[in-house]
Amino acid sequence: MEPEPNLVISSASQRVVVDNVPFKVDIYKLEGGEGWSLEVVTEDGTSIVWDDLFDDDRAAFEEALATIQKEGPVAFVRGDENVIPFRR
Repeated sequence: MEPEPNLVISSASQRVVVDNVPFKVDIYKLEGGEGWSLEVVTEDGTSIVWDDLFDDDRAAFEEALATIQKEGPVAFVRGDENVIPFRR
């Protein structure tokens, strides 16, 4: 049985503030894996994960900022019709 691969966290992952709204931008991939995953987490813990992988971590970070600015930070904070609530 092979051990599970490690998770590689990009140095591009960071906390950003757009229009006084804080976000945590997480960029990661599986060790040896192809492409970077992008996740944006709001202050209340809502997680938005992109379906597509990015060729490099910088492109993922730039996509996060561009999307937050385009959609407006409030769209992330209040959630929208594309937010699926986590059920326990």
